Amino acid sequence: MITLETISKLKAHSEGLTLMYVEDNEGLRIKAHRLMQKFFANVVSASDGEEGLAAFKEHRPQIVITDIKMPKLDGIEMIAQIKELNPSTKFIIISAFDDKAHLLRAISVGIFDYLKKPIKIDELMQTLLRCIESIDTEENSSLFNSYMDDLLNYQSDLLALISKDRLLFVNQMFLDFFTVQTLEEFDAKYADFGSVLRDHKAFLCNREPGSWFVEASREPGKLFHTKIADKEGKSRHFILKMHPLPKKKEMYIMSLNDITELNLLSLFDSRAVEEEEKYKNRNTLVKLMKVVQKNNAEIKIHNFYKGLTITNAGMIAEINEKHVVVKSSFVQQKAAQYQRSILISSEIFPSAVLCEPILKIDFEQQTIVFKEMRFLPRNPTQRKSVRVCPEEQHTVSLFYEERKFYGEVRVHDISVDAVKLELNALPAGLKEGTKVTINMVLANDRKPMIIHVPAEVQRIEELARSFYVVVILASEPEHRRQLIEYVSRRQMNLIREFKGMQFG
Repeated sequence: MITLETISKLKAHSEGLTLMYVEDNEGLRIKAHRLMQKFFANVVSASDGEEGLAAFKEHRPQIVITDIKMPKLDGIEMIAQIKELNPSTKFIIISAFDDKAHLLRAISVGIFDYLKKPIKIDELMQTLLRCIESIDTEENSSLFNSYMDDLLNYQSDLLALISKDRLLFVNQMFLDFFTVQTLEEFDAKYADFGSVLRDHKAFLCNREPGSWFVEASREPGKLFHTKIADKEGKSRHFILKMHPLPKKKEMYIMSLNDITELNLLSLFDSRAVEEEEKYKNRNTLVKLMKVVQKNNAEIKIHNFYKGLTITNAGMIAEINEKHVVVKSSFVQQKAAQYQRSILISSEIFPSAVLCEPILKIDFEQQTIVFKEMRFLPRNPTQRKSVRVCPEEQHTVSLFYEERKFYGEVRVHDISVDAVKLELNALPAGLKEGTKVTINMVLANDRKPMIIHVPAEVQRIEELARSFYVVVILASEPEHRRQLIEYVSRRQMNLIREFKGMQFG
């Protein structure tokens, strides 16, 4: 007896499929056509094999139900000709003849099932359900195998065909990593794939059932850090990427690239980030950049023109022992030409990468070439406020312990909240936390802008022949208003100046 569960499954799984029914008995054909329309949105019927062959060429159904004995062209001859057009088509024979000769002919041309008239509806429905499941399995397998060749030689990566958050197929590397023989064994060993993702700061993990898949599928193509335990229980660091299948809703090829040897797990710990020495390993950086290049992932290239931030999208074009080549826009190339360095950021970098000096800028090829690079302990691309370099004709004085410092002082850059000073020497006793007073005379369109404001030393940096002293300005309304006006005006002037430089 046909059940509601069978009917529900059949309707759900038949979406997008076309069925053809070939029968020379007009009454049976009409009844069968009406019945099939209850389960398939697209149903085609034909009265004989010749008409069925023509209808197949026009509609390309995935499933064909046919009688054997028909005028003009019998069912088995029709099947043989359709098989030449599309070998993957599924055929179900329904016939009053069940002798050995007919059965052997049907087997020889390759059919899915052979049912004897009179048809039992329940038996036909169950056969159709099995037939559709077989089509799904073959299609998923075909998709998986075809995409294997398109994923930049991922033989060493863990790969899986995934629908929603359920694994459908996996490659041998995936099975070997989890020490299982089959996907069924993996399913029995683990609740789901989300359960193998370990919690780690800024990493993709399963905070709620299925949440990892929701986050990863929301941004297909994005690179996600993940942490998974190997067979010995040790944490391994993977880059996860979801590759959407164009003709399959909510289906993806998931790739997992093992980058554990780069020793980056600790870099996502805030305490480890403060240890600058861990950022200076060029080999680690090169390998991480190769991960970005391998996945054709976009990078951001940043520069500063007198404090004005210039940011453009870019790609890593080439990496070798001698140099790194990135592609970016003409605007970014002009900024790099002025600054002689660039900053690179990526969604998988723990901090911005400083690349200097620039070895070559090719405007025709839109490339920037450099060799040396290092992670920065602080990320200048994430500044809280706009900084600008003042005009050359400014003056500044530093007062410490109510005495003026008579060494050389200039403003390196200025924001609404802080000023970065460059001094040729340090006043005796000046250190972080020291209270000072800053007096600046800045150029303005109408008349010089005079700002006299208390401040506190936040940071001191020693250079080869001078010192940078960063001071935080007291938040006084009048001074803040003046600085907002100055920084805004200076920023607009720099934009015009930079645009002029591009075409100069």
